[in-house]
Amino acid sequence: MVLPETIFVGLSQLRANKLRSTLTLLGIVIGVASVIGIISIGEGLRRTIVNEFARAGGAGTVLIRPPDSVERKEGRRVKRSWVEYLTAKDHQAFLEESGEHIDTSVPSVWGQAELRVGKTTMSGMYVGTSESINEGYSWPVVEGRSLTSEDILFSRKVCLIGQKVKSDLFAGEDPIGLDLKLNGTRYTVVGVLEERIRFGRDEGDRVFIPYSTAHKRLLGHERFLGITLFIDDLEAVSRVADDVRRVLTRRHAHGDEFWVETSQNLLEQVGKTIRVMKQVAGGIAGISLLVGGIGIMNIMLVSVTERTREIGVRKALGAKPRHILMQFVAEAIILSFVGGVIGVGIGIGFGVGIEQLISHFDENSPFASVVSTQSVVMALGFSSAVGMFFGVYPAVRASRLDPVEALRHE
Repeated sequence: MVLPETIFVGLSQLRANKLRSTLTLLGIVIGVASVIGIISIGEGLRRTIVNEFARAGGAGTVLIRPPDSVERKEGRRVKRSWVEYLTAKDHQAFLEESGEHIDTSVPSVWGQAELRVGKTTMSGMYVGTSESINEGYSWPVVEGRSLTSEDILFSRKVCLIGQKVKSDLFAGEDPIGLDLKLNGTRYTVVGVLEERIRFGRDEGDRVFIPYSTAHKRLLGHERFLGITLFIDDLEAVSRVADDVRRVLTRRHAHGDEFWVETSQNLLEQVGKTIRVMKQVAGGIAGISLLVGGIGIMNIMLVSVTERTREIGVRKALGAKPRHILMQFVAEAIILSFVGGVIGVGIGIGFGVGIEQLISHFDENSPFASVVSTQSVVMALGFSSAVGMFFGVYPAVRASRLDPVEALRHE
């Protein structure tokens, strides 16, 4: 029996027993759909996070934060007996230690802000930062100018605003040169930033002021809540992070308690999470494919019994055992392959459905499910392999039937 004829016979058996074939395929469909669906969501999540990091200065960053003021002891959060801070001297020490690898650096403080222009108010966030904010975070100014070193040096009351602040407070008016009240203090708008949405959140409600101004007029101290170092060479990121830890240990009594993290480590953590998702999908698929494989074996055994006389006729006409074996194995593979194709379609639909659901509830979300050709090929190949594995026993049983006894079968 040639291959096209074998495939035709296999498909005809599917059509002849629609309900039985559908129930048999269910396990294969669930297994393949779960794999494709979770892989598409996981890969979409990974690409979204990588793209968001790239938009915010790239993957070569080192983020430094002071220790939390509380710690967990015996299952409870209690206040530490000591407090550590990041300062301008720490920032300078980082630059002196690893300056040849640091492309730029951005020290910052932040907090909630009440913003007012005339009688219009809105809630937002202020960020005290340096003139490097635009270069470091790849966030260009589209109107006016950026902050300057002179603004930092003289603690000027100037600010950059996001697009949401502009639209909500200035109502289409050109804001450059106008005043904005931030927590009751007037600041002159010198620039407007490009619209930015990161991780589904609109960051246009932010107002950026010189960190020296924030220290002097808002906080009353010269501490930083964070310092971000942007590294020009990805291979040097880990080395710079080690240098930072060494500086903190040297300069602070509790230097080893500071939070020092690289964007690469964060991406690795994301990768681990996605791998767990894939392992879960693999477990679901394994159980489902096992159930589906047993179902295929059952239906093929029933098919052998029902077609005993047909097998006898074919053997009497000269069909060899290998021909019978090939026919039933091919039918099992076709059965599982069809289930795999249906599962791929459902899995892709599941991923797209999740994407549409996220977009419906959050229009600013950049998430998009991604289905790779490799994952589809692997899913179809694995489902076909399951069909072949569980189809071998019924096929061997069919090939060993005695033609005389088979012809007597009613």
